[in-house]
Amino acid sequence: MVQTLATVVFVMLAVIALAVAALLACIWGQSLRQPPAFAMIVEKYYACPERKALHGGIFGKGPTRTLFPEGQRQWCWRSEWQEIDRAEFRRLATQWHGVDWSREGEWWNRE
Repeated sequence: MVQTLATVVFVMLAVIALAVAALLACIWGQSLRQPPAFAMIVEKYYACPERKALHGGIFGKGPTRTLFPEGQRQWCWRSEWQEIDRAEFRRLATQWHGVDWSREGEWWNRE
């Protein structure tokens, strides 16, 4: 009887430990799917060339723009993002996604 009780307790502890490990793995994996981190209001632009994705603007305040090809996954691993300048962001948005900057708001139209 004591041996059976000990086995049940051990199995329950093992299941709990596996559940906690799976939860931590999911949280860690989700954190890697985020765009580059930022801590204050900054103007930055990023490209994920493998997915032809763009993310940029004024982080922490706005406006920002996130562009991914339709029909493909809508995220990149954090390590895939590369910082680029505003001119490159605008050029790639037009080339990869057909963005017509003349139809965008005033902030996006400035050079």
